[in-house]
Amino acid sequence: MPELPEVNTLARALDHQLKGDSIISWQPLAPKLRKPLPDTQSAEVILEQTIRRVFRQAKSIFFEFATGHYLHVHLGMTGYFRLTNDNSDPDKHRHLVIELLSGRTLSYFDPRKFGVVEILHRLPDKVPEPFKDDLSIEYIRLACQKSRRAIKTMIMDQSIIAGLGNIYAGEALFKAGIMPDRPASELSKAEVTRLYNAMLEVIDSAVTAGLKSLLPNFYIDEETTHFEIDTSVYQKAGLLCCQCRKQSIEKIDIGGRSSFYCRNCQK
Repeated sequence: MPELPEVNTLARALDHQLKGDSIISWQPLAPKLRKPLPDTQSAEVILEQTIRRVFRQAKSIFFEFATGHYLHVHLGMTGYFRLTNDNSDPDKHRHLVIELLSGRTLSYFDPRKFGVVEILHRLPDKVPEPFKDDLSIEYIRLACQKSRRAIKTMIMDQSIIAGLGNIYAGEALFKAGIMPDRPASELSKAEVTRLYNAMLEVIDSAVTAGLKSLLPNFYIDEETTHFEIDTSVYQKAGLLCCQCRKQSIEKIDIGGRSSFYCRNCQK
């Protein structure tokens, strides 16, 4: 599932390509994804309206129109866009075709159909994201005090921190030297501070890598959310820890998600 840096990369590419353009034709090809797709009549409120900007909030993408309406897209597990110069893509997983005033076609694909495409009249309430100007150490400390859940489960809770998913949560906990199954309320003030700094560093590094991957052409296709990131523990079970070089990376299940850690480096 695309996490915050991947969704951010696609949102920036969409904004670069589509800002100032407008939708002239809306063609749903499947009745529903996770929710029913807006039909042609429902989409009339955004047709022929200027796209002011495309941006990310949490793990969602929003197209903002001059009317004040928003097209909300959540990629689910396998969603992606393709921006092409014609409308001839025969892919069976194409669920929505959007023709643009510029003559281009934006298509949405989703093999597993867990994504969401909907039209909103207002943005959802914003939850703090893992950036310095949006998240504070004190906020994390208070959230930890209130929770007996595993710290990895808590920081992945989208109602507490928006956008932090399985990969980056695990990487941040490794960088902070904290076991992912520790009860959140047991973390010391120093550990909370290390975790805060680690989350910001991990996300910032991945966001930067994603933006660099767009250059120079800002292509939009199934590969836009796939770019190289440096990971220390994710999917490295059995390999020697890159930090201590003494212990192999292990894997446990936390909340139905695979979690990777070094028993020597994380306490």
